[in-house]
Amino acid sequence: MCEINGISVKDIIKEHGSPLYLYDAEYIRRQYKKLTEEFSEFKHRIHYAMKANENPAILYIIKDLGGGIDAVSPYEIDRALNLGFQQSDIVFTPSCTSVNELVYGIEVGVNVHIGAVEYFPLLGDRLKDKCIGLRLNPSIDIKGNKKIATAHSNSKFGIPLRDLNKVKKYQDKYGFKVKGLHIHTGSNVKDVDDLNKSVAVLFDVVSQFEGVEYIDIGSGLKIKYRTGDGEIDLEKYAAHIKSKLYSLNKDIEIKIEPGKFLVGNAGYLFTSVNIVKKGYEKTFVGVDSGFNHLIRPMYYDAYHEIENVSNPGGEIEVYDVVGQLCEEDTFARDRQLNKVRVGDVLMIKSAGAYGFSMAMDYNLRKKPKELLIDRGNIMLI
Repeated sequence: MCEINGISVKDIIKEHGSPLYLYDAEYIRRQYKKLTEEFSEFKHRIHYAMKANENPAILYIIKDLGGGIDAVSPYEIDRALNLGFQQSDIVFTPSCTSVNELVYGIEVGVNVHIGAVEYFPLLGDRLKDKCIGLRLNPSIDIKGNKKIATAHSNSKFGIPLRDLNKVKKYQDKYGFKVKGLHIHTGSNVKDVDDLNKSVAVLFDVVSQFEGVEYIDIGSGLKIKYRTGDGEIDLEKYAAHIKSKLYSLNKDIEIKIEPGKFLVGNAGYLFTSVNIVKKGYEKTFVGVDSGFNHLIRPMYYDAYHEIENVSNPGGEIEVYDVVGQLCEEDTFARDRQLNKVRVGDVLMIKSAGAYGFSMAMDYNLRKKPKELLIDRGNIMLI
């Protein structure tokens, strides 16, 4: 059976059972370092998108690395503050939230990003002398999965560019300062040129507001989900941002909000085989997990590599890997795996982001345990 950082998966499963999530702390540190090195030629700050994986142990790693937080709810703000992050470390960009949640963010003192012009009259004089950010919708259509594209003209996210004049009128009326401009193109963006187009919009808008201190470029950085898969061209992306900053000739900080890029491939979901079942035309591998633990394959049609870590030398056969929920519940269709037997353990890769954080108790089945491997030690987190 395979090892992760020198620790046997067999021993982990024997002690903790399955299903379980396992995270590699050192991978997160490497990804963070990779990003900071690529962006080293200009002032920047990493704000981890904690919705990807909000486990406190993960957040402590980010904090120790000097990172901040991208929060999308008051509950995420509270968790970050309780773990020792400062208000200035947190950007708060909710979507279609209540006015009360925006007020909470303003009163707590985090960096609040407003994504709808309709909020301004509702907030009114509570904005007086406050510094806020604007989340913009650049109307950029990107290639790839439309479920995770967030900058196109029909997306619920962000203020349409046509409404910027309204923002300035409300600014005059209520006396707030626009401190930051924010955009998020989508998740797992394949083409760096799509990101570059979105970023260019932000730089074009900067001149419309005095006193902008930072530009928040969101994230969307593609990671590898399968052998031979490509990643985002960070060097080209950083060069584009650097050229825009040079042309702007202002002291502007770049904020970036990676989630999946930092933790996606740091995580694995291990699940045991309950049954190998012959259907009319297919062979089904039924495991002790389901979309209640990892919803991405069902919700996003996401591809996750799967390995039979119990029988790595077995003959290759073709299976549908399915969960145990009373629903259509499929991790993979027509997947080639080493021969699967009852009791084998399957490893589902790239499960560190939007795995446990989107898990649920459907069918009253418990969520998996979460473990962290860090410097040769295993911790139940």
